[in-house]
Formats: sequence, C-alpha cells, structure tokens
Amino acid sequence: METTTPNMPIQQDEDKDVSTMNQTQNPNLVTNQITSIQQEQEDGDASPLNQTNNPNAIMSNPTAEDETTLTTTESQNQVSDLPNDILAEILKLLPAKTLVRFKCVCKPWGTLLTDSIFIKSHLERNRTMFQSDLKTNTRLILARYCDTLLSTVDSEAKNVMQAEELDFPLLKNLPYYVKGHSDGLLCLVVNDGDEGMLVVYNPSIQQYRKLPNPADFRSTREAIGIGFDDKIKDYKVVRVPSNYCKMKVPGYKPKVEVLELKANTWRQIPDEDILPYYVEHIFQSTEVNGGLYWLVEDNRRNSLIMRFDLAEEKFKVVKPPSEEFKRNVSWIGPLKDLLCVVHTRRLSEVHVWATNDDMTWRKIMTSSKFSEPPASDLFKDTFRYMPLCYTEKGAVLMSVRGERFLTFDNRENKFEHVDILDAKNWLQETMYCESLVSPGVGVHQTEAAASSGTAINYLTAEDEAEEDNVEQAENSSSVLRMMSSLKRELANLLACTVGLGSRHAQG
Repeated sequence: METTTPNMPIQQDEDKDVSTMNQTQNPNLVTNQITSIQQEQEDGDASPLNQTNNPNAIMSNPTAEDETTLTTTESQNQVSDLPNDILAEILKLLPAKTLVRFKCVCKPWGTLLTDSIFIKSHLERNRTMFQSDLKTNTRLILARYCDTLLSTVDSEAKNVMQAEELDFPLLKNLPYYVKGHSDGLLCLVVNDGDEGMLVVYNPSIQQYRKLPNPADFRSTREAIGIGFDDKIKDYKVVRVPSNYCKMKVPGYKPKVEVLELKANTWRQIPDEDILPYYVEHIFQSTEVNGGLYWLVEDNRRNSLIMRFDLAEEKFKVVKPPSEEFKRNVSWIGPLKDLLCVVHTRRLSEVHVWATNDDMTWRKIMTSSKFSEPPASDLFKDTFRYMPLCYTEKGAVLMSVRGERFLTFDNRENKFEHVDILDAKNWLQETMYCESLVSPGVGVHQTEAAASSGTAINYLTAEDEAEEDNVEQAENSSSVLRMMSSLKRELANLLACTVGLGSRHAQG
C-alpha cells in the first residue's frame, strides 16, 4: 500500500507550524545526544539525582528524600534536554501503548504526543513495519463469541504467544463481528438486542466511538468495511450488500452507503455504480492500495474479487490469477502492501498469490508435498488457510480453519505449530497495526483508560499551588519514578538506534 499522510478525524490544523517536528539535518547531533543519554544512565548509580544541576534533564533513580523536596512542577521541568525535533524522532520509534503512558509525564510531552503531525509521522513508520514481524507493531486480534477481544503478545519462547484480554467491556456478553481494520482502527458491529451498534475502536489508545446506524440496519448480518481515503484525508466506513440479508430478509433492497468519520452521516452510492454481487456477513474487508476488497461469487458460484475504490467510490471486479484458479479461491486478505489470495486443492496443495496493481499476479508461497506437517495433526482433511503476517525469520504465520496457528517456511517447505496461551474458542482473526489514530469526535475512553494514567489531567502551576504538601510530595514521587523508568526505556531504545546507525554507516 502506498504510504499516505492522513489527517486524523480530529486534531486537524493545516497551517500548524511544523518547525518543531522537522527532522534534524545533522545526524551527528542525534548520535551525540544519544551517546550523552547513555553515559548519563551508566553514571546514574554514582548520584541519586545525577541531573539536579540541569533543570531540563531526565532524572535517574531519585531517593525518597530527594523526591519529597521537589514539587510536581519542578519534576515536570526535568523531562529532557533534547531539542524538540530530536525528541519527536526518538519518541516515534516507541510503541503506541508506551506513548499513551508518556502523555501524562508533562504538558509538553502530552502536547507533542497528541499533535496531528506527530501522529502522522508515527503512523507512517508503523505502516512500513506492519505485518513484517510480530515483535514490532503488529498484533493479532482474536474475536470471541459474546466475549471480549484478545490481543497477542510475543514471548521469548519459540513459537509461543500470550493472549491478553483487551479492556473493551462494551462487547461483553454480546455477539459481534470485526468487519475490518485500517491504521489501528477496528470496525465492529455489535448485536445489542435492538438495532445493533456500529463501533470504531482503537485498542492502543483505548478509545472507541459509536457511529450512527444507516437506515434498515440489520446488526451483525451487515457487510461492512473501513479504509482511508487519501484524497479527502479521512476514513470511510462502507456498507455493501449482504448475502445473508438477500437470503433471509423479505423485500431486501441492496444498496451501498458510505460514512466519512468527519461528516458522521451516511450517503448512498447511485444504484448504477453498484455491482450485482453480495458479500457474506462473516467476511472482513481487506484494505490495500486505496481500495476495499471482498470475496464474492457470481451466479455460477465462481469466486470473484470485488474492489471498491475509496477515493472514486467506484466498484470493479479484479480478475484472479488464472481461469483454473477462479473456482478455488478460499481466502483473500492483505500481506504487507499486497492483496493476497489463497488457492487450495484438497489434500495436496496450498498456493498464495499476490498483486500490487490488481492485474499482475505472482506466486509468493507454495506447498505441494507437506514434507514436515505437524505431528498428529488432521488439518489436511480440509484447507482453509489464512496467511496473517511474516515472522522475524521470514516464515509466514497462518491460521488453519480458525482452530490453530502454524508458521510455514517457504524455503524449507516446513510447518511448525504456534501455541497461543490463554486463547480458546475464537471466531475471527484480525491483524492489527498499533497506532495513535483517534476514532474522531465523540470518542469514549474505556473504563480502564479512564481510571489509569492514560486519562490523567495535567496540573497547572496554579492548581499545584492549591495542593497541600503531602499531595505535592506524592505527585512528585510518582512523576519522578515514571521519569526514571522512561529514561531507562529511552536509553535502551537509543542504544539500538546507535547500533543500527553504525551498521548503516559501515554499509
């Protein structure tokens, strides 16, 4: 997918001064700042407050006595002596969830991390890494029936991941489907027993937004997609004809409707621009190269790929790789910047084809012999393979029948099991890119976010003056401990940055 620079649904200011966000023109300055911070960390044990003579330096390992002598205002002034442009370049290397915690360190950091230009810069970097490695910004989301979402976290053990429950109680005890994903925003439809809820949710920043329902909305039975329109710099939610509604709803009239997150209203696409195809409600949309894709069938039950151009709002049919392949498309989805399709032949072969222009297809993965299938595995009786992302070593993580996961090394034609601890009975898998993108106006914080540091309000100097001494000491202690932790995290990150820069220079 071509890298774009989206404007967030909120936080827009086209004329904003971007001087503080510009990358430094002197790479040696960055290296010198990094080396200085690393040296400070190494010398941290020599003095509990090794930066007290510099009011703008990050604190390291303060003692309890020193903590009680500083006010919150003083500790906030000791965040960093790095120039703003270098600080921004450093912070954009960090995961979104870490940056959410950093918002409450001080007002300047909070302002920087919620700035639309910084969010775009952070997103652009994450896009380049998405689906490259589960150890980076890529997360596997598992949707469960009448239960909350799960998100995977990588572990040190080989072929093992840990599933963690996301704080999104809105889904608890209610049926729902994930309909699509774009830049960290999940689009979900929830069956609340009434008209249903259409929700856009970002797990990284723990914000969600309820969208207005279109007319004659039929809850989870609808076919929905979400994607970014680079032409208007906004995200669009698209409703397409549902095959379930066609079969089950008397008098069902197919139509296509679009909602832009900024406008927050539905409008209908002219009937003459609609293709005569229907989408299964359990299918997720695939966003690649400015379009949304769905797998559909024609009247002869041949598999087709339907594309909706997000900018032009026009449909077209994407021709599969070959005529013999048409009847055997079992899955479509994104893999890096490519639209991928899976061709399976019962008990014998799995082929993955990819295109970046909707016309030229190439085979990127094939397995015809299953030289080393997982032991005691009956997965070969029916094929429903879903390539999800690459691993650190270049293998492909795949879902099999929605029941298990494995990696496939195309070079060795070798499968290996992947265990996801604490994950059972999921219905859908979605690859998710961590980001700071907000769902837009009218967002809600999840309960955990509202009660944690991600929703902390900044204290002005006047507010602090009204606090009693005990509260000031507690605030100072808390902020100083966080700053000490942040310094360690930054130093570790910058050590990696220096190493990469050195290798690049040698190359």
